[in-house]
Amino acid sequence: MTRRRAAALAVIAVAGIGGVGVGTMPLVSERSVAPAATSVDPATLYNSAQQKFAAGDVAGGLDAIKQALAIIPVDPDALALQAIWSDQADDVATRQAALARLRGINPALATAARNINEGVAEAARIVPDTTPKAVGGRAAIVVLGYGLGRDGKMAPELVRRVTAGKAQAETTTTAPIVVTGGVPKAGITEAAAMKKWLVAAGVDAARITEEGRSGSTVANAQNTAEILRGQGISDIILITSPNHIRRGAADFAAVGMRTVATVTTATDLAKYAKPLTRDQQKGIRLEATRTAKIPASRQTGLPSPQNLPDTGPGLITEFGGKLLETLLGTGSSEAN
Repeated sequence: MTRRRAAALAVIAVAGIGGVGVGTMPLVSERSVAPAATSVDPATLYNSAQQKFAAGDVAGGLDAIKQALAIIPVDPDALALQAIWSDQADDVATRQAALARLRGINPALATAARNINEGVAEAARIVPDTTPKAVGGRAAIVVLGYGLGRDGKMAPELVRRVTAGKAQAETTTTAPIVVTGGVPKAGITEAAAMKKWLVAAGVDAARITEEGRSGSTVANAQNTAEILRGQGISDIILITSPNHIRRGAADFAAVGMRTVATVTTATDLAKYAKPLTRDQQKGIRLEATRTAKIPASRQTGLPSPQNLPDTGPGLITEFGGKLLETLLGTGSSEAN
């Protein structure tokens, strides 16, 4: 083994154990020391990808993610994005390959990515309607909030949502109910206002749990999922407005909640009668990635060791092989 190769292998070992940043690793030759040339920051590529996804440029985002993974092939967030947005692009082979690799690195994130893909597809097919549903098994009714007036009173659309929730509660009489929404006005949260209305309308207060911390649909899903997981529940009957139902269902899927039925208000019902086209799914897919807590951006500069996964014996070989190729190839310089 030449001294140059031995030095490169030593760098890989140090990176695997101590986590030295790839872009700052030295390459030691027999006669001199020269820095390894790393011209592309994977965080910059990651941020570029996320910006492109947010702008609807799926192909451009996937290209940037592919470049980021060429530098750090064990980046779990990048693999999750590749799996999720390859699904949007209908690239089955890339999606499956990314999920397979991600399962070996971060099984929980792989499950979240799969849930997003399945959840977006199911949400896109939802046709809003106002009819309460008979649902078997153990499912919770979830009523999503809507902004209160300055005086803490419910807006007409929120009244329509809780009215739909009451109708569903009368159909599934043993189902627990979660009313979700924070953003207090005059000291009253959306959840508190909804519970007060439902109780006054005859719904047993013991059935109702308030989730009064969230200020967005993303937080509605995250916080409600935490409550329901504590009760051993993963199926929900989702209640909201027609313009909100698909986004809400996709967000709940991202946190492992399965929407088994939906009931909506009648507001603009006909406007949302057609399922979403694939192109129209981009927005709910993007928000679902936020709900799953996949970072929207990263601080530039190569990731520190704590941001990389525990590689294990198989993955350090893969990562090391790519790094060795970079260090021994044209990406590194050596004085003669």
